[in-house]
Amino acid sequence: MAVLSDFYSLVCAIDFQTTSSGYAYSPKCEYKYDPLNINVPNWDAPSSLQISYKAPTTLLLDKDQNFVAFGYEAENTYAEYGRGRRKRGLFLQQFKMLLYNTLRKQVFIITS
Repeated sequence: MAVLSDFYSLVCAIDFQTTSSGYAYSPKCEYKYDPLNINVPNWDAPSSLQISYKAPTTLLLDKDQNFVAFGYEAENTYAEYGRGRRKRGLFLQQFKMLLYNTLRKQVFIITS
């Protein structure tokens, strides 16, 4: 059973910064044999000439404060809204420090 759980488990790293954020991961079963074999996804940057391993730390929520998009997708969707932006949702930029002030006493650990 341990082998099956290793197949579905990941070793993850999250780089959550004020202006940009990113993540990397490796399946646990592969990490045991080659810890340097790490997957770092690319974000869809605005320019096809640009490769980005991080996305802007921006978040778009709908009018009921449900998740809509993150990063470049949030910025592009917000720009497409045009007029009436406030009626359609909430656009947050560089919100990391707001979270820090609210959650600094809490520790979050995600396990499988």
